[in-house]
Amino acid sequence: MSTHLERTNGNTREPGIQDCTVSSITDISPTVKLLQLAPQRPVSFKPGQWVDFFIPQTEIVGGYSLCSDPRSPNLELAVKYSKHPPAHWVHKTCRTGEKVQVRVGGDVFLESDSGAKVVLLIAGGIGINPLLSMIRAGVGTETKYHLLYSAPSKDELIFFDDLEKLSAGNDNVTVEYFITRETVESDYRVKMNEERISPIIVNDLVSDYKRRFDEDNIRCFLCGPPPMIDFLSSEIKMKCEYEKWW
Repeated sequence: MSTHLERTNGNTREPGIQDCTVSSITDISPTVKLLQLAPQRPVSFKPGQWVDFFIPQTEIVGGYSLCSDPRSPNLELAVKYSKHPPAHWVHKTCRTGEKVQVRVGGDVFLESDSGAKVVLLIAGGIGINPLLSMIRAGVGTETKYHLLYSAPSKDELIFFDDLEKLSAGNDNVTVEYFITRETVESDYRVKMNEERISPIIVNDLVSDYKRRFDEDNIRCFLCGPPPMIDFLSSEIKMKCEYEKWW
């Protein structure tokens, strides 16, 4: 199996590796931990980009999308558990105060001056990370952000509370949730669609936005498991931007 560095060999990377300290570790779902990193020097990135993640005592490098607001002095990574050494280290060994290193990379991102009127975001599971960064960066702007977010269960809708605050407090943010492997109680406080995000759902939204805006002013980003990206990207009736680096 190829490594993260091999799979992303052709991607753009920022020069230099930055030293960081792990300032907090938080469980945000049964399978995901949120790392907050304090860089030794300011680290700039665009919403949608990722980092090479260097940890102590192993040469194996991880790759994780940034979920933080680019304006924040700290970096945030939500890491799902796996036996891959960097993810296993985050879940089983990492403590606050640990020293790590990062290097920013990635070619799919949303520019602050993109001019988009609408940004349609489609997330599956941990794929919410780079799309949340885009929403956080876009709060208070004139751009409309519309997120479709799918997970197996309510517990795996990471950043649920953050997304609810963002959508409740900002007219330009709309979030729809989709649960694929759990029945949601009918009186649950937020509507949960018990289905997968289908091409019909996405294309109905695309058609509606195309009636109101020129297609050049609509951006669509997709991030999730490979089968989801392969299927939806071939069925959505507009250009959809995504990276496949797993």
